[in-house]
Amino acid sequence: MFRYLTSYRYYSLAKAGFSLAYLWFIWDFFWIHVAYWNGLSSLLIDPSGDLSSGHSFLNQLDILFAGKVSVWIFFVASPPVVILYLWGRYRWLQFAVGCWMNLSLIAMTSLVGVFASTADVWLSYIFLTYSLTALTCLSGEWSTQEPGFTTAQWRENPVLASTYAWLVVLVQFTVYFFAGINKLVDGWVPWTTGVALQNLAIDSSMHDYARGIQVPYLVSLVLGYVTLFQRLVVPFGFFSMRYRGWSVLILGAMHVGYDILMQVAIFPLIGVSSLLMIVPPRLLAIPLFSRPSLHQPRAVKRLLREHALHGLFPKVTLWLFSLGLLLESTRLTFSESFFWENKLVMVPAWRMFADGGVNAGEQWRLILQTPYGEIDETPSSLQLLPHLWRDRFYIDQILHYVLDQDSNHEINNVDPLLSYLLQTTEKRYSERQLQLHQNPVVLDVHFALLHRLQRSRPGKSL
Repeated sequence: MFRYLTSYRYYSLAKAGFSLAYLWFIWDFFWIHVAYWNGLSSLLIDPSGDLSSGHSFLNQLDILFAGKVSVWIFFVASPPVVILYLWGRYRWLQFAVGCWMNLSLIAMTSLVGVFASTADVWLSYIFLTYSLTALTCLSGEWSTQEPGFTTAQWRENPVLASTYAWLVVLVQFTVYFFAGINKLVDGWVPWTTGVALQNLAIDSSMHDYARGIQVPYLVSLVLGYVTLFQRLVVPFGFFSMRYRGWSVLILGAMHVGYDILMQVAIFPLIGVSSLLMIVPPRLLAIPLFSRPSLHQPRAVKRLLREHALHGLFPKVTLWLFSLGLLLESTRLTFSESFFWENKLVMVPAWRMFADGGVNAGEQWRLILQTPYGEIDETPSSLQLLPHLWRDRFYIDQILHYVLDQDSNHEINNVDPLLSYLLQTTEKRYSERQLQLHQNPVVLDVHFALLHRLQRSRPGKSL
């Protein structure tokens, strides 16, 4: 228990993949903060205006982390930190490296969390488990069980009995399995009736060249059940040497498909990197088409016994973490996350496309009623965004709020994010009109919904 047999080369390649994902994350959020300093802040909630609340201390930390000095420090420090992570020597140094990488994820999303994705939470858990591994590792075991990169070991390619690999695989199992559970809970009808992939074909996450592709119903039905099989059954193969190869092939192909068709960026990178830990070591690998069996080979059992985890503190700590991750993922299937989980980028709510794309293809428009008639200010309202692939998270969040308020017929109780968007767009329009020496008056502002059939209906005044 808590030891996973993996080869040194794939262990090192997985860490390299996590490093690339981390650098990609830092790069994205650096430019999001640049946009924040250049006006994006007017579209987001200002924590300085809520210092009297029960979350005032956390809001003050947000202000500190969003400062230019802090952001620049995390940005400039990211390459050296990644080098230390790949170098991998000295247990307590690596504990500090994992903590720093987690802190940087928390800091970079503190004010602009609306641009964060589930993949970022996954990445956060990758580095959290790295720190946890260093914390629970017994003296003298770090260099043998969790070695850093050396050319000599790369050539030798020994089999590792790694706690870090075990935790990475546990997190990956949780991501996939609960993604399947959430699909059954939130999207039972579209996923079981075969229309989910037809819906998602017009989702905003699709690349432009693939969006709107006509998926035949039979293909959508089959692929829908293949998706559920990938989430609910295949991950159990992670824990059997006989089925690890199949699990890597099936889920690796899935991630490649995602990367080709969808704008999910670091999600496939983290997924494939985690799968590298699961690739069976050559000395222990079993042919893919061998006779099925639920029993581990004797060589695997022997190695696991030889490298079993010792000590009460490591066992209790890792048991509590593992149990907490599974229980919290279960709880978040049916309820909302806590405030502190969001702040710490630790929300194991694996709901990727769980609803089966029921709102795919829906779009919102921001309409101003002026003396010159109705004006669609949607393009202007989005000019302040950082113009990255992450823009769609903000756009989709606005759509979610508009749909919620439209279905609940709420006019007076407007979400703050909608209010900031409305106010900022109205202000920018008036300023532009004044510069053109034209009438800056705005009589009304509201959202309109454009449905997948390209039929718009009037929105409500907000």
